[in-house]
Amino acid sequence: MNRNRYIPAEYRQNLSKYKYSGVDESLLSKYVLGPYWTKLVTFFPLSMAPNTITGLGFLCVVANLMTMFYFTPDMTGVCPSWAYYSFGVGLFVYQSLDAIDGKQARRTGTSGPLGELFDHGCDALNTSLEVILAANAMQLNQSWWTVLSHFLTLGNFYLSTWEEYHTGTLYLSAFSGPVEGILLIVVLYLVTGFAGAQIWVRTLRETAGLSADFLPMIPDIQLNHFLVAFGTIGLVGNILTAFQHVIKARKDKKLPVAPALLGVMPFMGMSVVAYFWLDASPHIVTQCMVPWILYIGLSFGYTVGLMITAHVTHQHFPLFNISFLPLLFGAVNANLPAIGLERLFGSHVEDIYLWSCLAFSAAAYAHFAINVVNDLCDYFDIWCFTIKHPKKAE
Repeated sequence: MNRNRYIPAEYRQNLSKYKYSGVDESLLSKYVLGPYWTKLVTFFPLSMAPNTITGLGFLCVVANLMTMFYFTPDMTGVCPSWAYYSFGVGLFVYQSLDAIDGKQARRTGTSGPLGELFDHGCDALNTSLEVILAANAMQLNQSWWTVLSHFLTLGNFYLSTWEEYHTGTLYLSAFSGPVEGILLIVVLYLVTGFAGAQIWVRTLRETAGLSADFLPMIPDIQLNHFLVAFGTIGLVGNILTAFQHVIKARKDKKLPVAPALLGVMPFMGMSVVAYFWLDASPHIVTQCMVPWILYIGLSFGYTVGLMITAHVTHQHFPLFNISFLPLLFGAVNANLPAIGLERLFGSHVEDIYLWSCLAFSAAAYAHFAINVVNDLCDYFDIWCFTIKHPKKAE
């Protein structure tokens, strides 16, 4: 009897219908990285499970994060140059191993929905971890700029997952986050290691050596702030592209468009609630960014996990989950004075509450991941990190 609350019995048989579909329009992937990935996967034995390769890549990012925490636990200091070089190497290794897990699955005949769930799960968590690392490298530190950076990266990832749910295809454009975006961050880390983190707080005009009256159209904005603003433009483009693909897919299937567009609301709602909490408790922005990003990141990972599970099992799109509740309660408590009521707890207890939110989201995510992985392993008679039934390469 199936007792998994995430994959009800009536949807379980849909797992057998799953087939991965992806479109990568990146010229960099096609002509440069693709041949490199094809060669790289041959160095891994056929006895190694694809998820193990993905997990090893993710551990590289975790090692980067631990390195940063050792030198600057609150992410506001500056790490040694070699640390930033290691961030670049670690992220590049992560991208490489993340890109070849599918190739390894085809080599070993182990392709299936578990691989997509595990891959997307690691990608979702890595998104928030890289925000912490990049914010430190660019000296955004604990600020609203870091909050905006986190929103932009999560927004792009959410849109991509929402798009895949409704179209059945993972689209990577000519310039995508998993390919060009990651490589740009790798370059950012390498530049930081070479030139120092302080380079990012210089202005565009100062960096270019321009006088105040020369080319006045160039804004006098810090480089790190300019990069975040540039990311905002990218998000707008991704929104338009994702909406275009989803609307076309719904019309092709002769399905109403409005219910699909409703799937964007959970992320927007979470973002608005998060803003109201931070706006009413600004000390979180300037003093507690690490637990905040980790809490939101785990909650986001849980949300994405539910979306991918719904995708591979053909369930209804998840519009609400338990990870929103601590966020909502924190925002309500922080804004009670706005309606003439006293907070249930003040800023000191609020810091403790934030850490408890992190613990709650970690427990919720772990419960989800363990249950879904075990259910898929049971259904397909496989193991997650080792190959139970070796097969000949395709």
